[in-house]
Amino acid sequence: MKKHLWPAAVLAAAFVLPTALPATAFAEDTAAESSNILAETTAAAPAATPAEQLPNPMVPYTSYREMRHVLGFRPLVLPRAEGYALTEAYIIDGTVADIRYTSRYGDPAKRQAVAIRTALASSIHGEDAETVATALSGIYSVQWQPLKLGDDAVLFAKISDTSFVACWVQDSTLFACEGENFNQWDFTHRIVYDLMDVTQHYYAEE
Repeated sequence: MKKHLWPAAVLAAAFVLPTALPATAFAEDTAAESSNILAETTAAAPAATPAEQLPNPMVPYTSYREMRHVLGFRPLVLPRAEGYALTEAYIIDGTVADIRYTSRYGDPAKRQAVAIRTALASSIHGEDAETVATALSGIYSVQWQPLKLGDDAVLFAKISDTSFVACWVQDSTLFACEGENFNQWDFTHRIVYDLMDVTQHYYAEE
């Protein structure tokens, strides 16, 4: 397994060097758990069907297995042990997984929300790292900057005082994570840093 250390210059270069190599399979137990959670929590969601007029770029799914089949890779998921319930799952433009979670605890109006996007680097194009991060996350008009997390770095942006977004790369796979109703420390260290550890283990290419 190759663990990447991302100083700012290397991080920027990695984001704009798409590759056709396939993403490494995600851990089977985590994927199986995600499939079960997805089926349980989104059973009432409408089936994925094309729009009758203009095509909707966000197609809802109720099956992790089906998402994996359509995308050709395993979307990154937030483990249930983190205390969040899966609420929605989409595929955007046929290439990007968008999986959303909400905290199970606290005031419903103030509960934390997490959205995780996964895509192959070959499907996201941009002139520089910031452009790629914007295209993947869908977050515009923010100031992207490198942020060190331990020995690694991500591109990070503050959306508001309680909302943040981070993007990073592991070999041929790109990831974006957005959090609402967080402070910056909890979002970056408890959510993003943990997810980066998962991606370094299960998306690294040999």
